[in-house]
Amino acid sequence: MRHLPNSLENRLREVRKGGLIEVYERVDLKAWTGLGVGGHGDLLIRCSTASAVQQTLDLLASHGTMWFTIGAGSRIVAPDRGLRVPLLNLTGELGRWKVEKNGITAGGGAKLAQVCTAAARAGLSGLEGLSASPGSVGGVLASVARRRPERLSQMVEWIEHVRAGGEVVRIETIADLDSVRTEAGRDRLVISGARFRTSGKKSGWATGGIDPLRKAIVRHRSRTADRVFHDPAEGTALEHLESAGCGGLRVGGASVAEWSSNAIVTTRVCTASDVVRLVWKVRDRVRGDSGVELEPRLWL
Repeated sequence: MRHLPNSLENRLREVRKGGLIEVYERVDLKAWTGLGVGGHGDLLIRCSTASAVQQTLDLLASHGTMWFTIGAGSRIVAPDRGLRVPLLNLTGELGRWKVEKNGITAGGGAKLAQVCTAAARAGLSGLEGLSASPGSVGGVLASVARRRPERLSQMVEWIEHVRAGGEVVRIETIADLDSVRTEAGRDRLVISGARFRTSGKKSGWATGGIDPLRKAIVRHRSRTADRVFHDPAEGTALEHLESAGCGGLRVGGASVAEWSSNAIVTTRVCTASDVVRLVWKVRDRVRGDSGVELEPRLWL
């Protein structure tokens, strides 16, 4: 395990022998990101339980080691040279979900698109706005917490998270959710699970079937990043992008999608550098057209 202290390597091996975690070296990040770009990750630690996450975070913190959470379909634009910090991935029970009578509970590592599909099949409404969101439950909720924490109380009944030096904590009030915003923004906690607010009212996919949802999911299985920019204070990002004529812009193997000016599609020869340069090119064009500074939703 390159770039790690010997003492940390030895402790990781001990924890791995106990069956709490899986450790992989030299992971191809192209397979873990929605855009399919980036180099290799030196170390990937897969945790199947919240207690395994807690033990791993404690171990990394005790050695002063930074870490980063990554899920399948992640919105991270990993550097072409790769990532040397340990990467955490939630699997096992943290990657599952359960449909209940009046709601759906999911682990932080569950794919949000699949959770939405399960809700649609059960006739539960309320998750329509999340149906096209790529990535994991924990990743999407952490992103919402950083940008619009007030929305969390509208989306979920509770969130469970883990941080170094603490136990698994369940929070339900908006005041506590604000602390999630702060800590999630500093990558100091991992969202291990949540219960989404749903209802049995027929709306959206509940009345029109799940075909529209399936189409969105199939689209996101390609090398695509939807909703690349956050909506600004005035208007929507899509409106500003279309006004600036960003449709069709291309840099190397990355291009603005034909079906949305706020989406990026990549080819197999695309590099992370291509994506970053395209994002800045689009942002600069909007700034020159309307003076609006768009904020990327991608992790560059």
